[in-house]
Amino acid sequence: MVRSIVKSILSPLVIRVKATALAATTTSILATILTTINPAQAVDFNFSWKGDNGYSATGAFSYDETNAPEVISESGAGSTKFLQSLSVSFFDPAQNLLESGSSVVNGVSSDRFLRFDFDTQSQNISVLDADIGGTAYNYFLTDLRTPSGEVVAPGITTFNLFYRPNGTPFLDSSSSVQVTPASVPEPTMTVGALVVGGLGIALRRKKASARKVSASTQASNSQ
Repeated sequence: MVRSIVKSILSPLVIRVKATALAATTTSILATILTTINPAQAVDFNFSWKGDNGYSATGAFSYDETNAPEVISESGAGSTKFLQSLSVSFFDPAQNLLESGSSVVNGVSSDRFLRFDFDTQSQNISVLDADIGGTAYNYFLTDLRTPSGEVVAPGITTFNLFYRPNGTPFLDSSSSVQVTPASVPEPTMTVGALVVGGLGIALRRKKASARKVSASTQASNSQ
C-alpha cells in the first residue's frame, strides 16, 4: 500500500524531470544545427536600365546579408563592406553589346569611382556609379553626374550613361534602375526545415516518453 502511494507521488515528478531533460537535449540539438550550418550569406539581385534613346544596361550584384544594414553603401576601390559582386553589360539601341565586365569580385572593388547605395528593404538602388572598364575608354552609368558632365549630389539628376574616350560624352538617361531578386533558393530555407524537423522529432519523443511513464505508473498502481 505504502509503495503504491509513493509511486503515485513520484510519477508526476519523473515525467517532469524527463520532459525537462528532453527539452534541454532538444535545445542542444537545435543549437548544434544552427551553429554548424552556415546560413545564406550571399543575396543575389539582377538589375536593368533602359535609356530614353534606346541604350540599355543589365547587371547583377550580391551582398553579404549576415550583418548588412538597411542601406548598403559602398564607394571606391579595395575591400567592400558588404557588396560581394557587381557586374554590368551595356548595349546600344540595336542591342549590340558595347562593353561587359565586373567592378566588384569576391568583395573587392577594382573601381576607384564606385558608388553604390542599395536599400535592402525597398530593394531600390538610389546611388550608382558603375565604371567597369578601368581604362580611359569605357562606358559608365551614374546618377552623380548630369548630362552636361557636372558632378552633383545623389537625387539631383537621372541615371545617365556616358562614354569616356576624351572627356565624358553623354549618351542616354533614365529616371530609375529596375531591381529584381534572382530566383535562387536560399540555404536559410534548409536550415529552417531542419529546425522544424528537429522540433517535430523532439515533440514526438516527448509524447512517447510521457505515454511510457504513464503506462508504467498505471501498471504499478494496479499492483
